[in-house]
Amino acid sequence: MTIERLLTYFRLGENAEDPAVALEAIERNVVFRGTNLLILVFAILIASVGLNVNSAAVIIGAMLISPLMGPIVGVGAGLGVLDLRLVRMALKNLGFAVAASVATSTLYFLVSPLDEAYSEILARTNPTIWDVLIAAAGGFAGIIAAASRDRGNVVPGVAIATALIPPLCTAGFGLAHANWAYFAGALFLFIINSVFISLATFSTVRWLKYPTRQFADAVIRRRIVQVVSGIVVLTVAPSIWLAVRLVQQNTFKQRADRFVAMETGVPDNYLVQRTVDPVGRSIVLTYMGSGVDSVQEAQLRRRLDVHGLSGCDLQIRTGLSLKELGREDRARTAGLQRQVEEQRALMAQLSTIKDSLARREAYRDELMREAMALEPDLRWLVVVDLPGQADSLPRVVSARFMHYPDSVQVARMDRWLAQKLNGRGHTLVIAADSLPRVPTTPPKRRR
Repeated sequence: MTIERLLTYFRLGENAEDPAVALEAIERNVVFRGTNLLILVFAILIASVGLNVNSAAVIIGAMLISPLMGPIVGVGAGLGVLDLRLVRMALKNLGFAVAASVATSTLYFLVSPLDEAYSEILARTNPTIWDVLIAAAGGFAGIIAAASRDRGNVVPGVAIATALIPPLCTAGFGLAHANWAYFAGALFLFIINSVFISLATFSTVRWLKYPTRQFADAVIRRRIVQVVSGIVVLTVAPSIWLAVRLVQQNTFKQRADRFVAMETGVPDNYLVQRTVDPVGRSIVLTYMGSGVDSVQEAQLRRRLDVHGLSGCDLQIRTGLSLKELGREDRARTAGLQRQVEEQRALMAQLSTIKDSLARREAYRDELMREAMALEPDLRWLVVVDLPGQADSLPRVVSARFMHYPDSVQVARMDRWLAQKLNGRGHTLVIAADSLPRVPTTPPKRRR
């Protein structure tokens, strides 16, 4: 398959809309007055409420009904066909729409009793290079749908993906609460989306060879390309820096979490709170207990290098120190602590005994099964550890048969027990349901 034939799959062909019809539709969506303006205001109110109550569904609904994409596409299309009148009109209406959106959201957040910045707001305050990629891809999808007769559901999807409304509402939140970092970050995200939607529109219009509406010499064309390139560089460069910083912060947080999980245990102290700040590269540990001395603190600081946290600002605080309590409170706390430790020790001992009994029961069941396989005449077998018996002393093994075993059976049982008891000595006591024909003393073997 040749490259030319491969490219035919990417051409619009019969689905392509007439350039004049497509540009007329774009120009019609540029104007913000009447219906478009009212829809925009209500979309801003809906998105502001969604951000305020941290509801993603409400925010998506606001993005679906927002007409804000019209003038952004108009700027790119106007540059692509060299229609400077369309560019000026689109920029004018875009500025008006942005001002109306920020003003509406600011007024809402000023009167809203909820002033906490939830995750939906925070997500719009730190744009990165990934937002650039989303805006560019969404812009290409949107203009290709506008240039095609078969638009499908592309435009609503682009409206959701590029998210033009939420950043403006977040900027209003920052303005209402005088949080200039939120305001600048959200506004920068909106600028990223707008620039790359316009750039995608400009590139697609040029690729589809839409006829220009006015004559332009090579100088004017070169100047347009230079201006567009400069805007792109000014937009992309900060987003790349923010993306690198975001990756560094995520790496720091992962390493800090691993350090806290593995290294922060201090005797006679309990870690009651930990605070990891990836932006300031700091870790704050708050302990409750007898206090962290200088040796323990130095040991914690040395372990930072092991986890790749060199230069991290480690702060160690004592939220509640036994040394700072009054004598009566200190005695009460110490008593409670002793009770807790005693209960823990008792629970640990009971758990150990329970596990030991379970292991012994399983061991004796296994021993009984093997013994009965060795001696079918055996009724039961019991291994007894005398209280206080040392490992060097023999165990007492009591075996009862249905018929009294002969010397060969007893010797075989002795050899088997020596192997199962790992060479530890034992005393075998034999009993039977029926007495032997020749009265003898029940044999006892010791090893």
